[in-house]
Amino acid sequence: MSIITVEHVARIEGHGTIHVELEGSTVKDVHMEIIEPARFFEPMVVGRRFDEVSLVTSRICGICSPNHAVTSLKAIEDALGIQVSERTKLLRKLLVYGSYLQNHATHLYIFSAPDFLGLPSVFPLAETHPDVLERALKIKKAGNELCTLVGGRPVHPVTAVVGGFTHEPGADELEAFRDRLLALVDDAVVTAQLFDSFDVPEFASSCEMLALADTEEYAVYDGNTAALEAGWNRPVQEYRAFIDEQVVGHSNAKHSTSDGRSFMTGAIARVNLSGKQLMPRAAEALASLSTGAVGKNTFLNNVCQAIELIDACERCAVYCDRLVAEGGTSTPVKYEVRAGFGVGATEAPRGTVYHSYTLDDDGFVLSGDIITPTAQNLGNLDADMRAFAPTVAGLPHDEFILQVEELVRAYDLCLSCSVH
Repeated sequence: MSIITVEHVARIEGHGTIHVELEGSTVKDVHMEIIEPARFFEPMVVGRRFDEVSLVTSRICGICSPNHAVTSLKAIEDALGIQVSERTKLLRKLLVYGSYLQNHATHLYIFSAPDFLGLPSVFPLAETHPDVLERALKIKKAGNELCTLVGGRPVHPVTAVVGGFTHEPGADELEAFRDRLLALVDDAVVTAQLFDSFDVPEFASSCEMLALADTEEYAVYDGNTAALEAGWNRPVQEYRAFIDEQVVGHSNAKHSTSDGRSFMTGAIARVNLSGKQLMPRAAEALASLSTGAVGKNTFLNNVCQAIELIDACERCAVYCDRLVAEGGTSTPVKYEVRAGFGVGATEAPRGTVYHSYTLDDDGFVLSGDIITPTAQNLGNLDADMRAFAPTVAGLPHDEFILQVEELVRAYDLCLSCSVH
């Protein structure tokens, strides 16, 4: 028996270790050990006023902070019976999509691309392919500045509050950003073509896939949770009935199952469930994939993120136009503080995030519950590694480890979020 340990896997968010047990060339066990300590955001919000929660929970992540802020607001509003304006919803969608542009550009170009280009990191790319790195930084910068335009700063937004916004961009700012987004569509298309050109292993996960789904548009803000294979569609308010979290011995993060099965959430789940609702250029990119379809090959989560970049640029340009043309207000609506329980969910770049809170009569938090995308994906990552590692166990040691690392990175993990 021999043991291979890859400590602090490179090019993922947070710290985790790959543990492989071999008996000769036979893989006996492989799993991901999450070694980061618990961060206790759930008990941290207990005792705080309802209007402080989003400011606290946005600190769970420095990239998808808009998603945690918006999801917290939706849960608090659900508890208080607040209905926000359509203009507020549009602005919140822009905020969410700003995190998509930030995250997907970073993950694809900085974290994943070196695997397929035979490079140890992105830094050699600056010398060999400066145009590629420039494209990555241009898309990421647009995401940062979209979050700043709507949320007041690139991380941890401050203008989004319970019931609406304290400030919103002017028509001239929205029109200028619309033009910028439309100009980025070609860069996003090239990104999808680049990742479609990379050779990936032929591998099919045995998992279920879960994501928000909406009959009207590609769901990132509203919708029910849908299951791809089981075919069910259930209100997010019931998330505790279809997501079960368990403590496992080798991880400081819980693992999730649904109906007894591990599942995957994220870009590949969204594309599988809502691909027919993509914007035109994004739909064209999906239809032209060299693989013919996305299916359940975990490695294709990368190209699904690239397709979402196209969709985000196209869709946000439309949202900017609507905000200019339709008018309305995002001023916080009036509400009464009361006791209640509320649930919110959005699609963060890495997958669905759920928040729920119980409030007392004075609006102070009695309890809070949060499930992040990575916490949902970790159980399926272990299952995928157990299925995939034996297929490449005959490779030389370094190649074997690289292949397993590529699978891990395809999940776009945020291990710090998983131990929230």
